Amino acid sequence: MGLQADARGWWEGHEFLTNLVSSLTSLCFGVPAALLVFSHLGQAQEEAREKAQARTQSVQAVAEFEAILLAPFTAADLPQLKAGLQELSHALQAARDRNLGADESDQLAEVFFNRLHGLLPSVALARPYDSLRTVQRDKGQWEVMRKWQTQVQSQSRILDEEIRPRVLASGSAWLAPSQASDIIQAARWLFMDGRNPWKTRAMQDTHGNLSAAAMKYFLADVTQLCSGAMALKALLQ
Repeated sequence: MGLQADARGWWEGHEFLTNLVSSLTSLCFGVPAALLVFSHLGQAQEEAREKAQARTQSVQAVAEFEAILLAPFTAADLPQLKAGLQELSHALQAARDRNLGADESDQLAEVFFNRLHGLLPSVALARPYDSLRTVQRDKGQWEVMRKWQTQVQSQSRILDEEIRPRVLASGSAWLAPSQASDIIQAARWLFMDGRNPWKTRAMQDTHGNLSAAAMKYFLADVTQLCSGAMALKALLQ
C-alpha cells in the first residue's frame, strides 16, 4: 500500500499520516522479530538456569550421599573407605581358607576383626570383636547400622527418582543405566536376609561353623555403594 501510494503521490500534504503509516509498518515488522529474538534468548536463559539448578542440586545430593555412607566408618573419604572394605574382604577370605590350620586361621581371624574394628568401631565395645557370633550379639551396633541403612536407601531413592530425571531433563550427563542400577541394587540388598552380619539368628555352614557369608555380602554391598558414589562425584566435577 505504501509503494502504491508513493507511485500515485498520495502522501503530499499528509505528513502526519505518512509518519503514522511508517510507524505502523515498522511495528508490523519489528514486533514479531523482537518477539522471536527475545523468546529465543529467554528460552536459552531458562535452560541455562535449569541446568545450573539441576547441577547444584545434584552436587548437594551426592555430597549428602557420600556423608551418609561415611557416617559409621572411620574413613576420611570414599576411596579410603573402599580400600578398607576391600582389605577386609581379602582378610576375611584368607581367614576362612579351609586349607589352614586352626592356629593360623585364628590368627588371620584376629587380623580381620582388628581391621574391622579400626574401620567400623563398635559403639558398645571398646575392643575388637573376637568372632562372628560376637558381631551378631552386638545389638547396640545393629541399631546404629539399621538407622544407617534407612538413610542410605532413602538417599539412593532421592538420587534415582528426583535428581536423575531433573539432570537428564536439563541436558546434563548422568551415570550409565548399569552403573545407576548397581547403586539401587546395592542399597536394596543391604542387610537383606542372609546379608546381615548383625542378624541375631545364627547361620551355620556345612561344617557347623558360623557362616561368614553375611559379612562377605555386607562388605561387597557397601563397596558397591562406594563405587557408585565415587562415579557420581567424578561425573559432577
